[in-house]
Amino acid sequence: MTEPLAPFADALPVPRRLVAAQEGGRLSVPIRAGAHRFHRDLPESAIWGYDGTVPGPTIEAERGEPVTVQWRNELDSPLPVIVTTAPAAADASGVSVQCMPGLSGGLPDQDAAALAGHTVVHLHGALVPAAYDGWTENLFAPGQDAVFHYPMDQRAALHWYHDHVMGITRFDVYAGLAGLWIIRDQRERELGLPEGPPFEVPLLIQDRNFGLDGSGRLTGQLVHKTDPEVMEAFPPFTVVNGKVWPLLEVQPATYRFRVINGSNARTYRLVLLRDDAPDFSRITQIGTDHGLLRGPARVPPDGLLLASAERADLLIDFSDLKPGEELTLVNTAGAPFDGAPFPAANARNAADPRQMRPYPQVMRFRVVPGPVTRPTIPAELATDYRPPAPDSLASAPRRAIALVERELDGAPNMLTMRELVIASDDHTGPTVTVTDGEQTTRYRAVAAHFEDTTTFFPVLGQQEVWQLINLTEDTHPIHVHLDPFQILSRRAIRYQIPDGGIEDRALTAAVTVERDPDDKLGHTIDDNERGLKDTVRVNPREITEIVVRFTTYSGRYMYHCHILEHEDRDMMRPFVTMPAELMPFMA
Repeated sequence: MTEPLAPFADALPVPRRLVAAQEGGRLSVPIRAGAHRFHRDLPESAIWGYDGTVPGPTIEAERGEPVTVQWRNELDSPLPVIVTTAPAAADASGVSVQCMPGLSGGLPDQDAAALAGHTVVHLHGALVPAAYDGWTENLFAPGQDAVFHYPMDQRAALHWYHDHVMGITRFDVYAGLAGLWIIRDQRERELGLPEGPPFEVPLLIQDRNFGLDGSGRLTGQLVHKTDPEVMEAFPPFTVVNGKVWPLLEVQPATYRFRVINGSNARTYRLVLLRDDAPDFSRITQIGTDHGLLRGPARVPPDGLLLASAERADLLIDFSDLKPGEELTLVNTAGAPFDGAPFPAANARNAADPRQMRPYPQVMRFRVVPGPVTRPTIPAELATDYRPPAPDSLASAPRRAIALVERELDGAPNMLTMRELVIASDDHTGPTVTVTDGEQTTRYRAVAAHFEDTTTFFPVLGQQEVWQLINLTEDTHPIHVHLDPFQILSRRAIRYQIPDGGIEDRALTAAVTVERDPDDKLGHTIDDNERGLKDTVRVNPREITEIVVRFTTYSGRYMYHCHILEHEDRDMMRPFVTMPAELMPFMA
């Protein structure tokens, strides 16, 4: 497909830094309507933004130094996004309408057009009391403020803050309500890693679509478009720090890139190309969602996979390159993403509208003159965590959650997470059986929807193992609020769901822990995933196990799929963390 915008025409912007220590730990951030130009050849777009910008300011905090933020809702205009569902999934030539600008025959959703700016802020990755976690129903209206206290008693990492309103998170984040938050600590400084401009660069990767005028020219109007077959929005234009396909000029030095996938639904598999060939040798990953890995890791051979909300802390060495040399970052992941591989060697040919990837380019790097610097990367980065010993998990509570998609007539499918408990011997209703070798466990579903009774009550200080059983055809990035976790395993499964087996709350399925003959996925844990995470990719035909230990704060939190269209369609559940001494009194 012909690119309707010139790639690499705009310089990569770097969001304004808001350093909490310089403000005495007290910040005031307005949430307001604004105007933003996503590309030099686009008219300005109406947006909602923190401080009226896209992205919002990057807030920097010090470990152990609390930060208080007054979030001021000053939104004074309707949602600046046209929301539509096209009447057909593809045009007459078979190209997905989501790959095209404009409404593709869809009508603007009048309910979305009437949204007036209720919001709530979630600091994704933060260890905070429940009152300040951004509970999805604790809205504040235009003209209201919310004062949140963030303890910052956690390790250095890149996190992000974004809107989290029940049912419309996908629209509010798409309108621009997202920004980065970096926690610093002494351990990182002792390693001599780049900090601050110009050699530390945040990269917030998102995707966007725009409207067309009567003559077919792009208007800049933000369009959130889905189709009758795909409920998620997969816009065609990749945006980094608010610019479509930007360019960053780099010196012959090692840069630190703090990368986050902030898209509603799209997964990225990032490949760095030099002369159209993969060039991974210059990339070292030093951190993931919750900060430093124990040691440096290489990018997987097919590229760096980041589902929505996943982060990567990367060092890229440009020191051997001459001025004028260029490298291009491209995306090879299809949409909706199902874990399917794509060889990095073929990344230059990744454009494929059938995979909703019409334009694979993400951004470009161009080397400019400067001093050559190449810092040494320590072999040991972090010592404050280790993989859990198997014997320490022998008595850990285990929780099972089935990821389910229920087809509905005349409405988008409903995505749910079915919480399972072991069925009693006399249970005669619907069951989920999981057969692992010689052992078969019978479960029954006890909760499916967000408003169903809370069934998870983790005890503070106690390790738990959560099994995420994917009974859908898509990869789901599952995000757990509050404390980080580690990935224990990914295991291939085959399953059968009988006709009518997915009811409103009940579920009938037979799961066997063994590879389906048609399954082509590896179901492995990549080396760069062996750190502290808060979001994990759960692939189709897979059980993913994580180990989590909630440490400090009691209260009501949630876990959910971070595909925003999924969490807004009910793929979200609460849990309540409890101190051990209260558990004997729980009914």
